[in-house]
Amino acid sequence: MIALLDTLKSHLPFSLLDDAAFKTIEAASQIAYYPQDTVLFSEGEIPQVIYLVIKGAVEATNNEDLIDVYHSNDVFAAIEVLKNSASTETYTVSEELICYEIPSETFLALTKEYPEFKTYFFSSIAERIDMLKEKRENVKAAEMMVARVDDSLLHPGCMVDADTDILEALRTLENSRASALIIKNEYGYGIVTDADLRYYILHKEEDNLRKISQIQSYPVIAIEEDELLFNVLLTMTEHNIKHLPVFDERKTLLGVLDLTDLLSYLSNQTHLIAMQMQKAENIEEVIKASERIEIMVSVLHAKGVKSRYIAKMVSEIHKKMYAKLFEFIFPESWHERCTLLLLGSEGRGEQILRTDQDNAIIFEEGFEPEEKEAVLLRFIETLDKIGFPRCQGNVMVINPEWSKDLAGYKSDIRLWIASPDYNGLMNMAIFYDTYAVAGNIALFKTLRDYLFEKVQAHKEYLSYFARSVESFESPLGFFSRFVSSDKKHKDEIDIKKGALFALIHGVRALSLEHTITKTNTTERIKELNNVGYMNKEDAHELLEALEIINTLRLHAQLEKLENEKEMDNYICLRTLGKLERDTLKEALKTVEQFKKRVAYHFHLAAVS
Repeated sequence: MIALLDTLKSHLPFSLLDDAAFKTIEAASQIAYYPQDTVLFSEGEIPQVIYLVIKGAVEATNNEDLIDVYHSNDVFAAIEVLKNSASTETYTVSEELICYEIPSETFLALTKEYPEFKTYFFSSIAERIDMLKEKRENVKAAEMMVARVDDSLLHPGCMVDADTDILEALRTLENSRASALIIKNEYGYGIVTDADLRYYILHKEEDNLRKISQIQSYPVIAIEEDELLFNVLLTMTEHNIKHLPVFDERKTLLGVLDLTDLLSYLSNQTHLIAMQMQKAENIEEVIKASERIEIMVSVLHAKGVKSRYIAKMVSEIHKKMYAKLFEFIFPESWHERCTLLLLGSEGRGEQILRTDQDNAIIFEEGFEPEEKEAVLLRFIETLDKIGFPRCQGNVMVINPEWSKDLAGYKSDIRLWIASPDYNGLMNMAIFYDTYAVAGNIALFKTLRDYLFEKVQAHKEYLSYFARSVESFESPLGFFSRFVSSDKKHKDEIDIKKGALFALIHGVRALSLEHTITKTNTTERIKELNNVGYMNKEDAHELLEALEIINTLRLHAQLEKLENEKEMDNYICLRTLGKLERDTLKEALKTVEQFKKRVAYHFHLAAVS
């Protein structure tokens, strides 16, 4: 019983209780077993206990219509007991049930003593989602408390001798691009920061300041490598300092830790990664900066940041990364004569965790550079090192189909529209999601305008383009029950095929019709509202569905990443609480309604 209660402590709403409450539950509750088809209580009855499912399933029905299904860690009968009202449903065991039974008197006493516990049962789905996010944030905060200093957080160290001329020392600091100057004295070390330089500027003549040791702060406050970041923050706060030298056990300077970077790391690391990417001077530094993106994603997700905002942050960092790779890898003679393109989820700014490489390049008409294959291969191999798997469909710059001049792509666009076969439709979808990240952006804009012109001249094409929205069945079947037909993924649903693709592609087709230049699905939905295709309520509902689907997908992917499992688009229904299942069902219903709307708009029933 005690071990089972320990498991219960990690699930809402029981995670809102303390040890004293659990002792009360343990003393009053019992574990019960019911065989399949047992009726626990019927419509019109007031239940006498609160049920919490340990194993098995219970169906709630009303006039033989299935209303809900309860699985492991789900609670039911609480509202009836709190309101002292008869049930409007009949609860029947559909799979052999093992459950806790908490007497109604005990439950009511707990809700009086713990108001937050009671509030949970009357809270909305949105409020319960916030509670889940808060719980995840607390777990992640505990992990951050034991994080330690490592060299990825450090700025380069710059050290000079105490008798160095001030101007000479400052030139050394400037050339090293360090954030602070460490002074080596006969006994110990000092430091010169911006505050010391301001003093020098104001008092250099009256105080006859010539040597760097005259303006240093001595002795310097420093730490050793591998110190706890929480202790470092306490040290910097206590002494009101912004720069902290880090030494190894042999007193060799490893670098300098800045307060801004430390705070960034302890919050979400976004600033730190973006800054490292911006300051990268070679490919190795770009690769090193990119290594922390997944950590940032995990922290932001645990803090309850919406998935679309996480995607936006990742997208901005990736843009800086691709711009740097373009600068380092592509010859300067190419820079004004080509455009590097991001396609797929990267082009839409929706990639959070690393998926397939999707990229292309447009060359100025007639421009055929030397060593083209070698340069493009080096670019792809660099993305390999960063951790982006190669595209299985070969949508990459090393494929001649995605490495052409302007005239070549124009010819493709004409062919895609004239002969809307599977490959052409897929290529059109890929190309329309393009973001031009580096090089001569005007080349891409010319091509995009050409695309819009051709589509507007052949509007019948849009029905063929939109048809793919019906490619996959919804994982929500009759009576709002989840359908999981993949034998290799029992009790799992492919959320990308089952919902995400239809939503993204439906929005994509409507955006192409309205010549919307935005590539991000969220921004496209907002633009569809702005042009009058859908009202604010419909747009908001679609945005919420997209957010819910992406959040649950990201959570599942992060768990797989943490457990070193293959990352895919499957969501395990067994691990979802009732709140999450209810929210997912509503999102899937919204997607199905949107699919019907798109089908009606483009007359898909008439398209063969």
